[in-house]
Amino acid sequence: MKVLLSIIMFLSVFAFSSYHQKPMSDGANKRLENGWYCIADEPKDYIIPTPIVTVKEFVALKLDSDYYGMHIMMGQVCRSKREAWADATERWIGKRIGFVFNDSLITSPQVNMRIESGTFQITTPQGRGIQSLYRKLLKEKEDSIDALFKTHSWEKDTLLLQRIDAESRDSLINALDYGDARALAEGFED
Repeated sequence: MKVLLSIIMFLSVFAFSSYHQKPMSDGANKRLENGWYCIADEPKDYIIPTPIVTVKEFVALKLDSDYYGMHIMMGQVCRSKREAWADATERWIGKRIGFVFNDSLITSPQVNMRIESGTFQITTPQGRGIQSLYRKLLKEKEDSIDALFKTHSWEKDTLLLQRIDAESRDSLINALDYGDARALAEGFED
């Protein structure tokens, strides 16, 4: 019984500390873009500042719950980044990768195998803040696609985002592959 309680306490402390841990930068006080990063063991828990994938490259985000009823977020990286994700997860087998949001490490699971499907899961202790984080990630993705189209002189209404209900807008934004959107926007330029 003591061993079981010790294990539970260790996992709780580890999960809580990783949720609040601040990433280390490369010394330039540069903010990290929200996304998945490799975490080096030395120096301790150093987040390598080049992202594997960023939020704008997520597709199919959804809220769910795990076996214990805790809120989780599931998603997939876009088609154009799937090979980079698979290669990074293969190189990092036995090590941790971390999801960084607003310069805070949210979760840092250990990689156990190459993940060719591009899928991922974001968790927090007791599922705290997952619903809010989900909304913020969708908003960030929408803003990044909006900025992409604006730089190519497209108006936001081109996607009819202002004319559809919130659920349909979220679904459309969630399904958009940033790489495909960039190719589409750049394809109309001469």
